[in-house]
Amino acid sequence: PTLMLFPTIWLSPAKWLWTTSIAQSLVIALASLSWLKWSSETGWSSSNLYLATDPLSTPLLVLTCWLLPLMILASQNHLSPEPLNRQRAYISLLVSLQTFLLLAFGATEIIMFYIMFEATLLPTLIIITRWGNQTERLNAGTYFLFYTLAGSLPLLVALLLMQNDNGTLSMFTLQYTQPLHLLTWGDKLWWAACLLAFLVKMPLYGVHLWLPKAHVEAPIAGSMILAAVLLKLGGYGMMRMMVMLDPLTKELAYP
Repeated sequence: PTLMLFPTIWLSPAKWLWTTSIAQSLVIALASLSWLKWSSETGWSSSNLYLATDPLSTPLLVLTCWLLPLMILASQNHLSPEPLNRQRAYISLLVSLQTFLLLAFGATEIIMFYIMFEATLLPTLIIITRWGNQTERLNAGTYFLFYTLAGSLPLLVALLLMQNDNGTLSMFTLQYTQPLHLLTWGDKLWWAACLLAFLVKMPLYGVHLWLPKAHVEAPIAGSMILAAVLLKLGGYGMMRMMVMLDPLTKELAYP
């Protein structure tokens, strides 16, 4: 249903653009409340091997769906003086960002989660750099881009090594494997590589300098999505990875 918003955005008459976009996204948000009922029980609720919901991801999925109509509503007066194509492009970026977030929170394959985790960077970067209100928006976009990419590359290497060792990156099966047993320096580096991308996204103090710049320079919808969902991706990713890093995490926490 989210993808059906793109024809609505680009084919609606100019005077109905914002109204139809808000109405359709609100219908999707109301429909998303049914996920809360499906995931009320413990465990995964899945219709296929690649997308599923559980009690951890379902509230974030519902929050993502409800955020889109609120972002469109908050941006309507601010963007109405702009050319029509820029208005359509702006709403399309918000819809694509919601799509990537839904796929990230619903993914059961870690590599798919990683791809969607990184894909959210592109629409957010365009929103900040093209629709930011201040002259420093390009600098803020550069900080946001390089901090996030630099933190996520070690995670990609760790995921490729995990795929090579275990033969799978499915969350259904990896939680039952115990890949780490020894507290060697290699294990510690592997543990840090798995969590660094999420610590930058949260963000951890010391790698947080991109966040105040991004919040200040972003338009209102950009700040809404940053505060409401994108920062929660960091905590969500850590919770998913901690299950697979459990033996080493316990030994690091309680030596």
